[in-house]
Amino acid sequence: MRHRIPFGRRPVMAVVAVVLAASCGGGSGDAPSASANTNCSTPGISPTAANVGMIFPSSGPAAPQFADFRAGVDARFGVENSKGGVHGRQLAYDWADDGSNPATNRAVATGLIERSQVFGVFEASNVVSGSVDYLHTNGIPVIGFSAETLWSKNDNMFTWSNYLTDGPAPTTWGTFAKNLGGKKAAVLRIAFSEASAIFAQKMTESMKAAGIDVVYTEQISVTGTDPAAIAARIKSYGVDVLTGALTVDAFTNITAAVNRAQIPIRVSMSPSGYDQAVLTKYGSQLAGTYVFVNVAPFEENLPAHKAFIAGMTAYAPQLQPPTQSVALSGWITADMFIRGLQAAGACPTRQSFINELRQVRNYDAGGLVTPPADMTKYQNAAPCYTFLRINNKGTAFDVQQPAPFCGQSAASGQ
Repeated sequence: MRHRIPFGRRPVMAVVAVVLAASCGGGSGDAPSASANTNCSTPGISPTAANVGMIFPSSGPAAPQFADFRAGVDARFGVENSKGGVHGRQLAYDWADDGSNPATNRAVATGLIERSQVFGVFEASNVVSGSVDYLHTNGIPVIGFSAETLWSKNDNMFTWSNYLTDGPAPTTWGTFAKNLGGKKAAVLRIAFSEASAIFAQKMTESMKAAGIDVVYTEQISVTGTDPAAIAARIKSYGVDVLTGALTVDAFTNITAAVNRAQIPIRVSMSPSGYDQAVLTKYGSQLAGTYVFVNVAPFEENLPAHKAFIAGMTAYAPQLQPPTQSVALSGWITADMFIRGLQAAGACPTRQSFINELRQVRNYDAGGLVTPPADMTKYQNAAPCYTFLRINNKGTAFDVQQPAPFCGQSAASGQ
């Protein structure tokens, strides 16, 4: 299913628009000008509009984790369109559901490019592998957040942070745990999940690089694993660092079992769980757990956060509260597209978009991406993350200092 969303036709909230014009992150739009009438032959580019495709699972097993992405795109496009768009063109998208299926991902990508004639593609999916070869071969710009190693392999694919690469892992996670007194780690992963397996391996490398022994690894079945049995093994191995690449539900179940067994864990650390809904559902069980993110957390209340919230209020009011991390990813994805489109000029081509955006060394989405991302080093794992601790009552995230916390560069070792 596909829909074209002409944002320029939506009503604009005047008060919010003033705030956004003054403080919106990620670059400024261009007022309508003669460039809007430029007759370009590039697919997706008309005299009055720039149309991009968006692929995400609105059905299938991964749908819940990507559900808020579209709202963030709506908000960022709405803000830019209220200021005249990019080079006088209003921003719009066609979207398609890949159902978390690689074959479907390729099919809908082909449809968006060959039938809908979009300029580029936003990918917010765990099965981008289905379309990556097709999109790379045809020189299609792809923007999104990384959930697979392929984001670090293709020069047409843009993300502000790579968790997963084929190169060495950053020392960040291990160093953070070591600084808190961690000595022996358990690294857990979801069974039959390639992404989970790869991330668990990177976490293992990071722990070892920091001098922490990884004494216990385990595959966790989301339906058949006994948390008490896992906790017993963690105790028997003398584990004091609990981490890995689990779903929030699975990590909570293991953490609760560890707490019941009164195992003295020094560091419980998860790459997922930074969400107010997680606190509401699991806060008391996850008290003391550390999560880490690759963007400035909402707790810092930066001008860029205020701009995001105002944009969400104006153009995606259905998402409450608006401070959702996946929606923020949608906003940054759309912002990155805007940055590339601005740089590509009044009559952009797909290749000029790729060339210009790939040269950006300090992309920060107006302060949301910290430290700024270097698009020339897309093959490297991101070395810096902000760590947050769920407080003892399980009611809030406390930002840990320094923020962000950086380890060694995956490329240079510095």
